[in-house]
Amino acid sequence: MTSIYNESDFGGSFLDNLTINVNLTGANDNDSSTQIDPKCQAIFDDLGPPPPMFDITWRYVLSCLLFIFPCLTMLGNVMVIVAVLTHKRLQTVTNAFVVSLAVADIMVAILVMPFGIYQQYNNKVWNLGRQWCLITTSFDVMFTTTSIFNLSCLAIDRYLAICRPFIHERLSRPVVIVMLSICWVVPVFISFLPIMNNWNHIGIEDYIECVFPESDETHCGFVVNKAYAVVCSLIAFYIPTVFIVICNVHIFSAARTQAKQIRSLELSAHQHHRRGKLKHETKAAKTVGIIMGCFFICWFPFFIFNIIDPFIGYRIPYTLWTIALWLGYINSMLNPFLYYNFNRHYKMAFRRLLSCKVCRGISEFRDDVVPSTLYTDLSHSNSANSHSCLHTNGANRHSIQGGHVNNNVEL
Repeated sequence: MTSIYNESDFGGSFLDNLTINVNLTGANDNDSSTQIDPKCQAIFDDLGPPPPMFDITWRYVLSCLLFIFPCLTMLGNVMVIVAVLTHKRLQTVTNAFVVSLAVADIMVAILVMPFGIYQQYNNKVWNLGRQWCLITTSFDVMFTTTSIFNLSCLAIDRYLAICRPFIHERLSRPVVIVMLSICWVVPVFISFLPIMNNWNHIGIEDYIECVFPESDETHCGFVVNKAYAVVCSLIAFYIPTVFIVICNVHIFSAARTQAKQIRSLELSAHQHHRRGKLKHETKAAKTVGIIMGCFFICWFPFFIFNIIDPFIGYRIPYTLWTIALWLGYINSMLNPFLYYNFNRHYKMAFRRLLSCKVCRGISEFRDDVVPSTLYTDLSHSNSANSHSCLHTNGANRHSIQGGHVNNNVEL
């Protein structure tokens, strides 16, 4: 997704050229070559400022800085996929959606970010043709929507694991495949289908004709009408956001309630297992919640601009659009770092990959580090077993001394 403004490299922006023509018209009304259609003049008068122009040094520095983001995005998300493929412990239903999210982020790094860098380096000049502009714009919309759909599936998975554990245990492979298919197929209908058919231009044809004439192919702007802005933003961001927030509210409410119930009871063996499982699921839900929170923070400014701009006459400055857009792109880079910091199994898997233990064939189970909580629980369990053995042995000694032998005691 890109802003509506684009500039040429040497002659300034299309808007700048028209502004010069307007001034010339005011100075010499008899020169018909400088006349501008009054309809276009009214549109230009309401537009915001044109994009900033940079010299070659600043463009080189800016492009080098931006180039870091797709590289880190590729590296981090490839590690996520390899970690899941090479570690049995990570091959779960939840991580199927994590891998799908990582694939979407990799596609952003390959098919979206480089063209944004290309435009920044060329001062927003586009020399790759109108058709490829539409394709890259469609990819941008598609992968953004795919990401949030995968996050919605993660929210469903965590909700079932915490609130409906018996249903979650029956979450079969065909169901997961259907959910993943929805995550990738539905976004096509709000990206490639309307954009390639110019449905987002319906009702604003005069604006497109004046600002982005078909005869000028040196720009790659993405302009949407009010209907497309509302529908696309609702499907791609706002409705999934509300859904995910509701799921997380139920998750943490149920986790808190179950934790209180478990603490109020004497822990039998089954309850002890349930507490450990609940703690694991709740921690996983917190990790997913952090990932979703970062997604919302990164993409919220863009989708606010996206839904407001058509209603205010496309007056949001290009610089704000660019910052909001790249903030959204950076989200694709953040997820692997979040997995590393907030998920113990991913941290172990990443360390094994970086230390080449996977290449050397060292089993992941040899690297297990017993958590302190588990160690404490095992200590209590062993202590309880020791006391039980002492009591049993004492009872046996008394029985033998008294001439009574318990034949049911297994020594």
